[in-house]
Amino acid sequence: MIVGMKKVSIVIKSSWMDEALFTLGELGVLHLHPNTPLESATLSQLKEKIRLLEQVISIIPERFMNKLPVSSCNEEGFVYAKKVLSIREEAKHLNEEIGELESEYQRVKPWGEFNPEEVNGLRDAGIFVKLFRCHKREITTITKKHNISIISHDDSTINFALVSKERDVDIPFEEIPPPLCSLDKIEDLVSEKRAHLRRKDEQLSNLFENALVMKATLKKCKDRVHYEEARAGLGRDEDVSYLVGFCPVPSLEGLKTVARENAWAVLIEEPSFDEPVPTLLKHSKWSRIFQPVMNFIGVTPGYREFDTNGIFLLFFSIFFAMIMGDGGYGVVLLMGTVMVQKWYKHLSQEMLLLFYLVSVTTIIWGAVTGFWFGVEDLSHLPILKVMIIPSLYSFSRESGETVMHLCILIGAIQLTVARTYTAIKQYPSLSLYAEAGWASLIWGIYFIARYLLLHETLNTIVFTLVGFWFAMMILFGEQRNDGFVKGIFRGLSNLLINVVTGIGSFSDLISYIRLFAVGLATREIALAFNNMAGDVGTSNIISTVLVIFILIFGHTINLVLGAMSVLVHGIRLNLLEFSKHLSVQWSGIRYRPFKIDTS
Repeated sequence: MIVGMKKVSIVIKSSWMDEALFTLGELGVLHLHPNTPLESATLSQLKEKIRLLEQVISIIPERFMNKLPVSSCNEEGFVYAKKVLSIREEAKHLNEEIGELESEYQRVKPWGEFNPEEVNGLRDAGIFVKLFRCHKREITTITKKHNISIISHDDSTINFALVSKERDVDIPFEEIPPPLCSLDKIEDLVSEKRAHLRRKDEQLSNLFENALVMKATLKKCKDRVHYEEARAGLGRDEDVSYLVGFCPVPSLEGLKTVARENAWAVLIEEPSFDEPVPTLLKHSKWSRIFQPVMNFIGVTPGYREFDTNGIFLLFFSIFFAMIMGDGGYGVVLLMGTVMVQKWYKHLSQEMLLLFYLVSVTTIIWGAVTGFWFGVEDLSHLPILKVMIIPSLYSFSRESGETVMHLCILIGAIQLTVARTYTAIKQYPSLSLYAEAGWASLIWGIYFIARYLLLHETLNTIVFTLVGFWFAMMILFGEQRNDGFVKGIFRGLSNLLINVVTGIGSFSDLISYIRLFAVGLATREIALAFNNMAGDVGTSNIISTVLVIFILIFGHTINLVLGAMSVLVHGIRLNLLEFSKHLSVQWSGIRYRPFKIDTS
């Protein structure tokens, strides 16, 4: 449910501004709407500190967070954070230098241990030593007048040195730049830098001990940003300041009480249609389960739109089961959820309940279709066989058309629910009859889809359903408050646009076939890995181990791909096809009340 909001305007003396903001922040119910642009040097500095602190806290290992909480904090946390970043930058450069030295060591190694300074001394005496590399069969092309010495070689390459009194010698081979220092010197440098790197790691570890101080400083900076944003967003007129915000209706009494106690002038009114009213969702125990998915997607319905969590959860659990398509995978997910609940305490209760729900629905779908890890013999077990619905049995040829029909039916039901919701919200406007027309069209498309995809006889009711839609579009599709007849003329003029939109509705309904297509892909991948394992056989220990590996690897990959498909297709059907018919644009602003932590 979307909680109702009221627009609240508060007028105070400018001299009361800091005290009033502190009181509002302590109350924590008013979502502020700034009257002036939020720009100030203080805000920029605070946001830069927050960025730095968040960057540092994100790299601190979890074990450093399991300390006793700090009672207070100051700028010391920011100092620690800057030190961490500075030392990390030094450590990064050390790692790069070590990598370069190790690469140089591998380049110099084929030439053995020698002192480059001695080579430079020979050059000063007029004797030039150059290093070359060539293929073994090419070494014979060097004339005898050249004085060469083979340093090292492998199966195909020869590394050799050429000694000459001439500075420039024309040899058509790859010349190797001389090393900057000896192998021993490189090893010493690497050891020295590694020791330096270990000291940096120790310094980082010591700084990480102050993780909670940095975290507390971050929280303090965020509270300060909220305060500075609220202060910057105040309107001012000589000795008077004012602010505007939105307050949930259930919290209004508390705000009124505080306003009376502090002698504030308060105006409470209904928000206008074009104002950026924030959205506060109040979930039931049922709809709360789907909120982790909505948080993951990061979308919020508009204030005047719908809270879709409950209906999303119902259909999402069905979509999940049909896309995964395997009761065995449902059992694996269920066992995994039990283990996560036991060993990982940080997962929210809503997330756990969601995993339990989709695990159970997947098991149910696998049971009625007789599909368990893609093994047909498992479906013949007495306890599993009795749960199979014959027309949905995965290993029968006829089941494909039944599942396709079911996908279209589910789509028609969900889109009809969307149109029904919209009609209820439009009551008592005449536009609700137009929504009834759209619902009629959806069922007309349903019968047309069965005719085109499943080659069934076209039901004559289609003409009635589509005709009813045409009538509703003309009569009620464009009704305003300026007269019924004018609305009819607008309906006639916009009929072509509505026809194009109706064709789009056909595409929306057909889109639900993806449940069958992706579920079929998941099934075929499972069967492919099972067949691969069957071809290997279990004639000996090695082949048995290989079979086990193929099955575990194959079904794990299939399970992961299925989960990814749910994120793409299962969520899409809710957020696009369904939401379009519900007229939800996901343009909402999340309710974020101005709060200051006074603890």
